[in-house]
Amino acid sequence: MDVISRRRTRLRAVKAILLAGIVWSIRTSSALGGTFDGYHLTGSFTLPPGTSTFDVHPDGRIFSLAGATLYAESQAGSRLFNPLGQLPQADISSFGAGFLRFSPDGEAFAVGNGGGSSFTNDQVGVFETATLDGRWLSASHFDAQWSDAKNLALTAGEFGQPAYVSLLDTASADPVHPVNPIVVEAVGGASGGIAFDTAGNLYTSNGFATTGPSGTGEIRYFPFADWQDAVDAGNPLDFENDGATVADTLSAAPMVFDGEGNLLIGGGDYFGTDIDFAALIRGDVVLRAASGGAPADPADAGELRRLDPDDLSDLNVYDVNYNLPRGELLLRDGDTVYVYAVPEPASALLIITGSLALSIRPRARKGR
Repeated sequence: MDVISRRRTRLRAVKAILLAGIVWSIRTSSALGGTFDGYHLTGSFTLPPGTSTFDVHPDGRIFSLAGATLYAESQAGSRLFNPLGQLPQADISSFGAGFLRFSPDGEAFAVGNGGGSSFTNDQVGVFETATLDGRWLSASHFDAQWSDAKNLALTAGEFGQPAYVSLLDTASADPVHPVNPIVVEAVGGASGGIAFDTAGNLYTSNGFATTGPSGTGEIRYFPFADWQDAVDAGNPLDFENDGATVADTLSAAPMVFDGEGNLLIGGGDYFGTDIDFAALIRGDVVLRAASGGAPADPADAGELRRLDPDDLSDLNVYDVNYNLPRGELLLRDGDTVYVYAVPEPASALLIITGSLALSIRPRARKGR
């Protein structure tokens, strides 16, 4: 082997080692929870006109509700929406439905009617995804999340009275008087958002502070065992005294966890400074606060990121959601949904590979 051949062999070996290190670094960064810092705005799309609420099916398709008409993506990521039909016997508020939430298996979904045309006929509809067959149950509501395939946790409250969280048994025999015990009571303000982590622990918020002492957007944590005991014993937990504070931001409605335990938060506090962004709280910060440690520091971008994809307005109030199969944070303002995702490592590898090829290419010898 001549000198040039040996040199080229060594260069190829160095290049291979460097590339292996880069691949290891990227994979390690991803494994260590790089999504919190890695989310970037990757695009946007438009929901059907008149959409009041939207949700993500477990298969990754996005569904929306405009009036009583349900729409669905033709396939996950297509951004093309087709009408599936009308919800039967729907009495939807003129402001639109309060929420659309799919059950964990995706076979059913729940809709809050927002009080109906009279604003006093509070109903929650539960329907089969495939057929839209279902029924309406009487229940006050603001936001909702399924705790399992049968029970739907609702945030609710009467104007001027402390808000609460109840647990609606969607299989109740009597839809006019369904089983719907209060789980958390005495929220010192209006209804807020609600979320469950993968362990079934409950998170809910004060949506607009009145009596307090919690403030607008204050999120409290309740362990799975505690709120289950509250249901079994018929003894609700006290929001102000029993919950651990996780964060205080926006109006914390709605809320949703991503695939790594980071908590995405929407809403806005019109009477404070918390408006015009969606908040993302790092997963280990959520765990720290839930364990009795300090809540998320809103001034520390390493604990709470502010996401604001719309530079043209200073008054955005984002509705938020998360698409687990596609790894996308969804921030909605009106009919527009902004998408945040972590860029594929493969794209970075292509760029790095090309750069390496240029940087370690053997130099041509003079006179040859």
